[in-house]
Amino acid sequence: MQNNLFIGIMSGTSSDGVDLVLCKINDSECTIKDFISKKYPIKLKKRILDLNIPSFNNLDESKIVGNLVSKFCLKLIQLILTKNNLKSKNIKAIGFHGPTIRHLPTKNYSIQIGNEFMIANQLKIDLVHNFRNMDIASSGQGAPLIPIFHKHLLSLNNFKKGIFINIGGFSNISIIDKSKIEGFDIGPGNIFLDLWIKKNIGKNFDKDGIWASKGKVIAFLLSSFLKDPYFKKKYPKSTGRDYFNETWLKKFNLEQYDARDVQRTFLELTALLICREIKKFNSLKNLFICGGGFFNKFLIQRITEISILKPQSTSKIKINPQLVESTGFAWLAFNAVSKNKLDLQSITGTKSKNHVGIIIPT
Repeated sequence: MQNNLFIGIMSGTSSDGVDLVLCKINDSECTIKDFISKKYPIKLKKRILDLNIPSFNNLDESKIVGNLVSKFCLKLIQLILTKNNLKSKNIKAIGFHGPTIRHLPTKNYSIQIGNEFMIANQLKIDLVHNFRNMDIASSGQGAPLIPIFHKHLLSLNNFKKGIFINIGGFSNISIIDKSKIEGFDIGPGNIFLDLWIKKNIGKNFDKDGIWASKGKVIAFLLSSFLKDPYFKKKYPKSTGRDYFNETWLKKFNLEQYDARDVQRTFLELTALLICREIKKFNSLKNLFICGGGFFNKFLIQRITEISILKPQSTSKIKINPQLVESTGFAWLAFNAVSKNKLDLQSITGTKSKNHVGIIIPT
């Protein structure tokens, strides 16, 4: 493997843009050499989000939007190659995870859009994609996949135990206790915070949680949210926009409340759900936070106030909180081309070790 260089591309459940990393990866190293984080154009983001709502034209639109996403990613890959004076032949493989528009393991599928063949063909770089469906075919949830990478990060930094909380559109948790790994989707992370502020004041996100901080928690509303059966469901479990969406919100008649108070209540829901899970595993001591939610200062303040454990940035284990998932998919690509089977049985509930990801060879 010349230079052991891999590219990881991740578009998360917020569908606001792409994190792309250039990494050097081998069995004993996972180092980010460079990265690009780029927001989608507003019209493209809207088309991606609209695909989460079933319509008669979803199939055709998903292919068209997938092409647009891939062209967007192609430009970023070419930019990072040029910036680092690299050619396609210097990259062993690309791990590509496009935007998720359906995640329904109970119906035996998960769909991420993107034209992987376009990227592989134009760059002449092997590409790994479709990371979730073999796990689902083996009776797993297909998510979260990154806890096994979190364990690898800890071992590279001489940690044996720890908790990771990734806060994207949804929050998920990884529990690593020596050789044991567990993980699952907790519930809404930024999804309702982003949706509500966009609907009410036209902003894409609540920077630093400032708008939420000006509101008050609506106790009755928070209690009503928490009654949802998903929060009591035993893991393995995963969720997404197929379940927690605007339709889910309609039953709460949110327009009767002050908009800032609703935003504050959404933030409290995210923080409380996370801290309830942390409490169950607080003996592991090290708590690392990653994902876009790490940069919501008020959210992290509330987690710090509620949690028994003090949240730490993943920077302590030498990785930018924003780039953990994209690096994780570069690492999954490394394992795919190395023909390593991964054991996700205690995380997703899959019945066997599996190869994670499909390789498009060039």
